[in-house]
Amino acid sequence: MQASIQPVFTWSQERILAGGAKNIVLLVEWKGAVNSEESRKKSRKVVAREIELRIWLEGHVTVTGCYGCAAEEGEGRSLLLKLGKIHSGQRRYIALEFTMSGMPAGLHEALWLQWQYRQSTVERIRELPLKKLGIEYSHHTDLIGSRPCFHVEKHLELLKTEELLAEMEAARTSRKQAIPCDKLRRQADKLLLLAARSGDMQLVKEAEALYKQLEGEELAWSKVVTG
Repeated sequence: MQASIQPVFTWSQERILAGGAKNIVLLVEWKGAVNSEESRKKSRKVVAREIELRIWLEGHVTVTGCYGCAAEEGEGRSLLLKLGKIHSGQRRYIALEFTMSGMPAGLHEALWLQWQYRQSTVERIRELPLKKLGIEYSHHTDLIGSRPCFHVEKHLELLKTEELLAEMEAARTSRKQAIPCDKLRRQADKLLLLAARSGDMQLVKEAEALYKQLEGEELAWSKVVTG
């Protein structure tokens, strides 16, 4: 029986220096399964709900950031990510950031991951097989200054943008202090620079939308000051 979710894991770097590394990102993406009948429909049904991803960390791995969801600490060195539901054909992303302690050169296990979820029409919980992810440690100096995987870098910045916009909306709703405009501008600049380097039009559109949001925030602030 086909699984309702189809996950893909991508490291920002598959090789790191043996002395260790910071800001190593794992992009987790998952897609809702599509059958032949669903592919002909415009409206897509929920294919999995109550999705959870549990992650166990090896001793040399420390999580330092989580983007796109909240992480709960579990027993031992584990994390629990509650990821809600997904529709047929939908694709979702989260990113996890790690620090890797120094290890001897070679391939080392880093994470163990397991998905569980409920199908839309079935109450029984389903589990996907336990997944092992490793990362290679190396003494090669060509790793110094090497660029991260663009696919990971792109979606990490898009997730950071989503979080920033959600933070702004929450501040507006609760009438708390607004997010500083320079924080919004820095993120828009980062998206535009990444778009210029890659030619990715989605990043261009996201940067333009952020600059437009910035104009609105600055206009609203100027009215408050002059009013």
